[in-house]
Amino acid sequence: MKKFIFSVFICSLFFYQEIFAQELKSEFLFGLEIDLNPPQVVGPVLKGTRLISPFKKGFVKGDKINGKILEGSGDWGLIIDSTTFKVDSRVTIETADGALIYLTYSGYSYASAKTAALIGSGKGGELSPSDYYFRTSVSFETGSPTYAWLNHTVAIGVGSFPAAGKVAFRIYAIR
Repeated sequence: MKKFIFSVFICSLFFYQEIFAQELKSEFLFGLEIDLNPPQVVGPVLKGTRLISPFKKGFVKGDKINGKILEGSGDWGLIIDSTTFKVDSRVTIETADGALIYLTYSGYSYASAKTAALIGSGKGGELSPSDYYFRTSVSFETGSPTYAWLNHTVAIGVGSFPAAGKVAFRIYAIR
């Protein structure tokens, strides 16, 4: 009986590892650099202060995707408090080979009140990305057969503030 119980225990460990022990892996997809127009401050709303930041221009560069950001892209963000900004961006990318990719990302930029004030004043480029948290969840839509694999790819963006009026992301596919 002890051998049977031991065998069931060992088998259950293998079963548990098969179901729950998947390792999270990522693969770099591309860098995204954006120049922002001055924000349109809608002002206090129910959950914070709404800022709409139209994207002036930008580009995408990576091994699999290269292109530019088209007009009409922007961020409809929300300042929640003195430390937290909720990102809500929509972007159209035109790839170097002429395909269109619709990209949405949402997430948070979080920092101490002092660091967040520096970022808000355009002095984010003076900071190290280790001074703040800036992460987004990224989704894609495209009708292009070349990039159709993006339609079912979960991605994460790691953001930074390289200079006044600029944001940058490194976008990683989660495998």
